[in-house]
Amino acid sequence: MSESFDLSYRDKSLQQFESYPYPGIPIEEPLNQDIGELYKNCLVTSHYCRDKRVITDLENRAILDVACGTGATTLRLAWANPGTKIVGIDMSPESIKIAEQRLKYHGFDDAEFHVLAIEDLGQLEQRFDLINASDVLYLLPDLALTLKQLAQVLKSDGIIRGNLHSYYQRHNYYRAQALFQKMGLMEDNPEETELNLVREFYDALKDGVDLKMKTWRYNDSSKVADQLILMNHLFQNDKGYTLSQLFDSFQQSGLQLVDMVDWRYWDWKNLFKQPDNLPAYLVMGLEGSSLEEQLCFYELVQPDKRLLDFWCGHVRKDKDDGEIDRDWQEQNPEKVIVHLHPCLHTERFREAILESNAVAPVNLKQFFPFLDRDAWVDHTLLCCLGVPLLDSPRSLQFLWARWRQLRPLDPADFCAVNEGKLLDLLKLAIFEQESLGVLLVEVVD
Repeated sequence: MSESFDLSYRDKSLQQFESYPYPGIPIEEPLNQDIGELYKNCLVTSHYCRDKRVITDLENRAILDVACGTGATTLRLAWANPGTKIVGIDMSPESIKIAEQRLKYHGFDDAEFHVLAIEDLGQLEQRFDLINASDVLYLLPDLALTLKQLAQVLKSDGIIRGNLHSYYQRHNYYRAQALFQKMGLMEDNPEETELNLVREFYDALKDGVDLKMKTWRYNDSSKVADQLILMNHLFQNDKGYTLSQLFDSFQQSGLQLVDMVDWRYWDWKNLFKQPDNLPAYLVMGLEGSSLEEQLCFYELVQPDKRLLDFWCGHVRKDKDDGEIDRDWQEQNPEKVIVHLHPCLHTERFREAILESNAVAPVNLKQFFPFLDRDAWVDHTLLCCLGVPLLDSPRSLQFLWARWRQLRPLDPADFCAVNEGKLLDLLKLAIFEQESLGVLLVEVVD
């Protein structure tokens, strides 16, 4: 590559992760029980968010896990994307060794691993549909250049998932790191001596001292895990970013934001007591602003997220935005196809739908805890949608016919229900569940 950066950062990070491979999760942990993590790591999720199209040919796709560490995220990617080619890279041979063992232990014998740094990605000689770069970008010296290097091995319609430590949320830890740097605890790879000195330092501080209150909320320092100290107080190369810096890096690297991975939790309206009754200057300033401006506003008002977790991809000049965003509710019901998100085909959800004696509304949040609010659904309506969608995607026309069979009469007066009203009610239910990410809707030609 024509552009490069100072590679001296490698030594400190490599020493730390060789001594303490991360994450220290036992190989036997299945890591397939957290629906929220599988959902975020599923290739279908990010591509639907951008294109409103549902990927079904996972066996023809390839995913790269950058700085895969001991393979925890790699395993989640494998669970979330069955049949997809999975490739993991890391510059720590010890971490790669554990990652290989982890994937093989869980039956993913085809996963491919390489001891490789990001700036050497060209050696793979392949491109990817999804590049996962979690918990690594904030350790590298040049964000824009790193994104550009990732973009070079990204397919034209591929997506990168990355995240950055939030400067605003973690600034107290950066104060601690600066202090321990001055104390000489981070000149070389922190080991047992340095870890114990950190514990002794905090034990010696009064409880009311600001740094202790904001970075050390533990009663018994001896029980604070080494990895917790290493990943916060003595984290080599750790840097914090703001969203404005992230958007500057997108511009320099030729990429653009798809959305925040946890987009549900970035709604600026949720910051206000009465979002529907705001001063006129706020309504005019925020509702007409760009997504970038709304996100930066939220970050400044409520910096409550440790990670700025995002999806991005190549700037797509060949796509007609009108085609991507066309309103499925205005289309012929035969051409509207409804999917249940593949990560949500859980046994608990199936049992709840098929519970024949159930009459009370069902709260989807009990099955999908990553939702940002309660989502109550009438059990009859849930049966109309859920039962057929557990087996395969269905057209809106099919679901409408099923809904007419289930609700031929208005329960208020036992008169025949207007079919148009039934369709509107069904569309509203699908729209609400799509906004939550439970259902995926696409228009076919």
